[in-house]
Amino acid sequence: MLKIGIIYMNLALLFYTYAVFSGRREGLHLKHLIVFGVGLLFDYLGTSEMSVYARLYGKAPEWHNLTGILSLAGMGFHFLLALAASVARRAERVNRTFHRVSLTIYTLWCVAFASGAVAGMGRLMVRH
Repeated sequence: MLKIGIIYMNLALLFYTYAVFSGRREGLHLKHLIVFGVGLLFDYLGTSEMSVYARLYGKAPEWHNLTGILSLAGMGFHFLLALAASVARRAERVNRTFHRVSLTIYTLWCVAFASGAVAGMGRLMVRH
């Protein structure tokens, strides 16, 4: 269960990183929306797996829960913004706003990702 969650979260990191930086470099396109959506799916699946693990084996630190919830919500908002731009065919206009918030939300997500890794490793160190 934990290994599956870790795999999902690393896949989310991979897809998010590509979508954010490639979209920033090339402009917002449908392929970025799809890749971002896949990243969001892996983020949700990883968060779900980690949540089940935490309920079974001990709660995660509160600061990690807070950053995790905020970052998942931020990525959801980020995806909806990209979707709205694509559907409205106003990608160029939305690109400016999208890329302004993009790095902020991505950075928050990376903080949550790293805090989970640090908290998890700290917990493993205490057990052994």
